[in-house]
Amino acid sequence: MKKILIIIAVALLAPTLTFAQAKAVNTTNKSVTIKSADKSSELMIAPRKKVDVSFAPTSGPIKFYLFYYDGMQEKSAGLIEKNVNKGEFEITSADFSGMKAAPSKAAESGFIPQPVTQNYSRRPTTTLVLVNKSEFAVVALDNVFVGTALAPDQASTVQFTVETGQMEATFKHDAVKEKEEMAQGRKYRQSVFSDIITEGQDSLIITNENLTEMAGDPIVTFAKSLLPYKISFTAGPWKGQALRYGSFTKKATLYEGFNSLSIQFVGPDGLKYQADIEFICTKKDKPIVFREVDIKNKKVIKQ
Repeated sequence: MKKILIIIAVALLAPTLTFAQAKAVNTTNKSVTIKSADKSSELMIAPRKKVDVSFAPTSGPIKFYLFYYDGMQEKSAGLIEKNVNKGEFEITSADFSGMKAAPSKAAESGFIPQPVTQNYSRRPTTTLVLVNKSEFAVVALDNVFVGTALAPDQASTVQFTVETGQMEATFKHDAVKEKEEMAQGRKYRQSVFSDIITEGQDSLIITNENLTEMAGDPIVTFAKSLLPYKISFTAGPWKGQALRYGSFTKKATLYEGFNSLSIQFVGPDGLKYQADIEFICTKKDKPIVFREVDIKNKKVIKQ
């Protein structure tokens, strides 16, 4: 009887032991999520990683829904069809073309936006480096370059895969080149870089002409602090001034549009912090009001 049970157990295990899973290769710089066509299984794949996919055949066609994140926004390419060859299939940035915005809740509820197909053909990609030939230090705020910071005459150490055709990216950079003006506190602007990417292009070059400042007319105004602690301005138009809750700064010249500054303060835990505040100034913002929700990138200052 015992021998019969052992034989039955081995027979049941055999299909599991011999089952081979196909692998998905994410060749892009973004994390992606793939969901089986029947929506019963899903899998997240980190950038440049290869993982086993339980619902994929080891060869032949496979259909799945593809999602990726652009910042905090989830986007969908709808239903994708691939061919599994030698146990693998690739996910490339070309699969992202024609995506529509898809809120996470919609995806969870089973609603899958379909890709735009009319007058559409997938664009080829090219791999290139980002080169800063401008006189400004820049940092990329979006697109595949997000987080890349370059000093003047510096090139990125990593390569980026981008689609050919029209491309736009937003960069944050110094507002002035002169060191004398920077001594009064660094000021920053955002610029939208626009260019045409061609096949075989190996670099994308940023010049002064590309960085058209998104700055409007000067605005003379002051600020009010509603932060629950004393603060000291360390950079920006009110550098050197200190405020307590409910106090006002002196008047200073800002620019309509994007502005940045830095503050230092002692938190409730007794530690000294430095934080950045980034805000948009309009002609009606008199005064500018700072609250805790405006604080970005808070970090402890080592003493």
